[in-house]
Amino acid sequence: MKTCIAVAVLFFGGVCYAQAPPDGRPQSQAAYPESEAAAAWRGLAASYVRKALKDQTLDQDPALNARVDAVMAAVGAAVAAIDSRFANSPWKAILIQDFGHGAAAFPGGTILVDAKFVRTLQLNDDELALILAHEAAHVVAGHASVKLSFMAEYLGKEKVPTARTALLEFLAKDFYAAVYRPTAQLQEREADAVGAAIFFATGYDTQRALRLFDKLAVFESGENGPVTDSHDAARIRKQAVSAVIADLQQFHARRGRAPR
Repeated sequence: MKTCIAVAVLFFGGVCYAQAPPDGRPQSQAAYPESEAAAAWRGLAASYVRKALKDQTLDQDPALNARVDAVMAAVGAAVAAIDSRFANSPWKAILIQDFGHGAAAFPGGTILVDAKFVRTLQLNDDELALILAHEAAHVVAGHASVKLSFMAEYLGKEKVPTARTALLEFLAKDFYAAVYRPTAQLQEREADAVGAAIFFATGYDTQRALRLFDKLAVFESGENGPVTDSHDAARIRKQAVSAVIADLQQFHARRGRAPR
């Protein structure tokens, strides 16, 4: 976490950084070329959108879509300001009814969002910004490529010779997700930290955004039961995100230019 906070502070100090894996080990070479890995994930995102079109589950609420588009534009601008690699990235968020995940990000700047999740939690724009910033952080940190490299290392590249075969194999068996979960948990923590920095750059209201975790805590304690994915419990995530934002506020206060 200290490393993530330092990275976030460096973002806003205008200092370039070298991406490090979430477990702190020296970064090994990716198993597949970045362009190939990104193409595999973009293909998966496109398949979800095609299915939504076929099933007529793309959300058609113009007001909600306009809200999400505006928040996504702000988050995308914040990412571009933080990391020049994404200066011209065409970020977009697509609402799908009953997508089955709160939100999921894909290389190339596509974020799929469960419209039912947005409505059930009655998310305001500040909360949406925090969610989209978290998802964008996964892309910034290259987490999708790490997952494919895990498959190449776990199975041997001869069994998954391309990024696409590695992705399809990962999706085919829940077993792989279980083995990958310790790394996924570290990635979620990194996305919370870096996502907090991205959110901070958007200028959305922090206190209103942090209420997201109170809503998630209620969601966790209800009939849905405890969290079973790779995220920490909502109360732990709230503390972590709050700590990063507090550090950034102090950093900017010392420099005399603190966003709200």
